[in-house]
Amino acid sequence: MKSKIIVINNIKTVLILFFTIIFIVFLIINSTSENNVDNIENNNTSVNDLSNITNENKTTDAITTSTITNTISQSDVLIEVNGEMVIGKLEIPKINLVTYILPETTEETLNKSVTKLCGPKVNGVGNLCVTGHNYYKDNMFGNLKEIDINDKIYLTDNNGNKIEYGVYEICKVYPEEVECLSQDTKGEREVTLITCTTGAVKRLIVKAVEIYD
Repeated sequence: MKSKIIVINNIKTVLILFFTIIFIVFLIINSTSENNVDNIENNNTSVNDLSNITNENKTTDAITTSTITNTISQSDVLIEVNGEMVIGKLEIPKINLVTYILPETTEETLNKSVTKLCGPKVNGVGNLCVTGHNYYKDNMFGNLKEIDINDKIYLTDNNGNKIEYGVYEICKVYPEEVECLSQDTKGEREVTLITCTTGAVKRLIVKAVEIYD
């Protein structure tokens, strides 16, 4: 009789240990799964989550995004100008702006000149998005607010090809409104210029499309 009781007690002990182990394993798997989901969500932040670059006065002057891969496109042709690698030249006669476009958007490059945020190579088919601080410097977008519809923008690639673009839309948007970055241009060459409004509450967007002869 005692032998049976001992056997039963041993079985109970084994079962308790078994289910305890199962429960612990379940908790570990569940915790790992939640962490993986969090990591996936953090790594796949949408383009709508734009991070801000701040100037010395802690006001935001340009938009960029950590989710847009700021690596140089294989199609970008680089040349060196004044010690910097550039992908092309931007000219806006209306505001007497002549500046070179740096290939990557980072806090460092934004403090040097205007930069490529996303899109095709200079004068490629698609929407080349160029962002810059609204500093009143010769090579930045401080006077971009003076642009009007039908004003001309010129882009010269590093092969010497210069194309004329006409401004067709000017608007102000909040940082999370990123429709201006769309690459759906229906086969047209477009350029989008982006900077901040005074106070950095919104973004000034200037869009232009290629003008044909």
